[in-house]
Amino acid sequence: MGGETRGRGERLGAAPLADGRVYLFGVVNAPEGQRGPDGELAEMRRRFGGWHDPVPELLAAATEDAVMRHDIYELPPLDRFVRGRCVLLGDAAHAMTPNLGQGANQALEEAVTLAALLAAHPEADSALARYDRERRARTRMIARRSRRIGAVAQCGLTPACLVRDRLLRLTPSSAMLAALAPVLGWRPPSPE
Repeated sequence: MGGETRGRGERLGAAPLADGRVYLFGVVNAPEGQRGPDGELAEMRRRFGGWHDPVPELLAAATEDAVMRHDIYELPPLDRFVRGRCVLLGDAAHAMTPNLGQGANQALEEAVTLAALLAAHPEADSALARYDRERRARTRMIARRSRRIGAVAQCGLTPACLVRDRLLRLTPSSAMLAALAPVLGWRPPSPE
């Protein structure tokens, strides 16, 4: 099984791992800090145990020690990623919701960008100023997209969920992939 299933205010996703195991995640609209009264695995089974196959079997095979529960937070957009010679990268600069799976990718892009700009510009201040402009613009765009995807995926109102699900069924996968081009089409900065 691989993919994501959406409900009202909750969703469940799975991804097969190379060793034959399955990475399973659940996302629920819930108050911050809330915990399952009988443990997190029991809460997952309560919420998702009646969902389509193979979800019940995957949850039955899970162990409590394999379940991690985290609230999702987003860092508000920062005015700058650079102050003097101090540079922020990754979540320190732009912690975002995980809906696009771009958190670690953006940190890698930043490391490549920073190295390329420092190699291309003999004056570090110039390289850091360009890094700041480029990375803030890009990560803000990606954070906004991720937030919007999460809002749509996590909608809790039945009419909105029906519209969302219908539109997703009618949208060709090529259109969805094309919509991700600004996120997936990154190239390292040119040296000029």
